[in-house]
Amino acid sequence: MEISCCDVISHFDLPTNRGVTPRGMCKSVRILRTRWVSSRLLYRPAPAITYGVTNPFVQSLTNNFEEALRLMEAALMDCPDYLWDTDLWPDEAPTKPTTYGGLHGSAPWFLAYHALTTLDYDLAAEFEPWKPPQPFDENTFAFPNRVFTKAELLDYVEYCRARARRTLDDTFEEKTTRPLPDAHRYHGVLYGVIVGGIPLHVIEHASQIRQFLSAARVKVQPMPGDRGYAQ
Repeated sequence: MEISCCDVISHFDLPTNRGVTPRGMCKSVRILRTRWVSSRLLYRPAPAITYGVTNPFVQSLTNNFEEALRLMEAALMDCPDYLWDTDLWPDEAPTKPTTYGGLHGSAPWFLAYHALTTLDYDLAAEFEPWKPPQPFDENTFAFPNRVFTKAELLDYVEYCRARARRTLDDTFEEKTTRPLPDAHRYHGVLYGVIVGGIPLHVIEHASQIRQFLSAARVKVQPMPGDRGYAQ
């Protein structure tokens, strides 16, 4: 199986601490060109984790969240301290204060924070009051006020895992056709559509971190989709 070059563009569409995304907050990072070449990808999907949900599509989505958060968790665990605050794109997205306050950058900790806080916010989707758990409320318009530690972000992974399970319960199907409120950056889009895309966003940033670590000759733990991976 040959997989050609794929251009992945990161857009930092961050929610604010008041649930509103200010104009201009979307930060674009350079196109990350990656190439995965493998004659055989030995990947068997993990058994579906249903948590009592009978709808097969919701079961599949639940499994996607589990796999995405598992990949992010592995990326964070594999990241050594000396690379934790090293930017992936030091020229295009160096870590520095923003004009709104807080920090923006492309270090592993920031990419993980961005992916997780976006997951957390988009599951709430302005249908309910939202604020991130401590210490991630230490932000200015969603930009973190400090570098978060590995232990803190691993705790956030577990928090997001539990939040996703609560969201994808037996009432989720009823909510999928609700349009997002005006306060959301994607207002008017159906709730089910945005929730379906959340795992892809987490996988994107987790994969960027893992590629960065591999390029720095850090051994990363094998995960589904890796060349030669066998469960």
